[in-house]
Amino acid sequence: MKNSNYHSREQECELHFLNSGPFYNANTPENHPIIFTKDEDYKTAMSILALSAMSFPDVKIYAFQIMSNHIHLVVCGAASLIQDFFRFFTGRLRKHFNESIDRDSFKLKLFQINDLSYLRNAIAYVNRNGFVVNDDVTPFSYPWGSSAYYFHDILFNYKNNISTTIGINQVRRIMHSRYLDKFKDVPFVNGYISPLEFCHIKEAETFFQNAKQYFYLISRNVEAYSEIAKTIGESLFYTDNDLYLIAVKLSCQLYQIEKLIELKTEQKIEMAKRLHYDYNASDKQLQRMLKIPQDILKSIF
Repeated sequence: MKNSNYHSREQECELHFLNSGPFYNANTPENHPIIFTKDEDYKTAMSILALSAMSFPDVKIYAFQIMSNHIHLVVCGAASLIQDFFRFFTGRLRKHFNESIDRDSFKLKLFQINDLSYLRNAIAYVNRNGFVVNDDVTPFSYPWGSSAYYFHDILFNYKNNISTTIGINQVRRIMHSRYLDKFKDVPFVNGYISPLEFCHIKEAETFFQNAKQYFYLISRNVEAYSEIAKTIGESLFYTDNDLYLIAVKLSCQLYQIEKLIELKTEQKIEMAKRLHYDYNASDKQLQRMLKIPQDILKSIF
């Protein structure tokens, strides 16, 4: 019965995927200069993104993260329309951060998502992006994106209880336009428009069988992120916990050894090379994980 339920739910997810789309994993270059330096910058960017998305209702954002110098999106819609939306968004951003945004390099790259597995992994990849570079957050608490809202119904009630409305003056200040006054009644929480107002989170959740599957992908399926990073041209850096899970799995596959401490010296060196070249492991991470002396690591790399 359990397997039957699993396959039935998976078929529902697959059917939803096939009847939707097209989907894209999208990002701006991670080597762009820093744009956002303080909370107020991020709040402004969140609201500009929200009002821009609301202005393009045929573009659906399923997941996003605003980083200090680049942006990640999982988005649904025609590629040309997505680019129109992004040009509108960046045009409004430049009103606030003009000198910080390079017009030639701050452009959106689109990578089409052709199967359900990639869509799930892309959503998980985007939603954990802030966590990977920020030691003070979890994959479920980074504030400048969609990650905190997935399978978290309590936040829907929280928003309804504490929100105000953005108001005409705030819309005009943020967007430098009077043509968007129709959004004056959009709920405003903690100084910005909540992702619940413009990110299609509930719909995106239906591409997962359940919350447990999503949790596994965002917290355990770390190897999948390497392939996505290579596809979109990013340098992915794993946390110690992520690398440990990868190392243990590799050790079991290659040597049938579950405990890294039991690896022989030559096995540790081979493992270090794999982790360094395939997963961007730093020397200090390799030292902590494999107990390889620093002088040996320097001679290897």
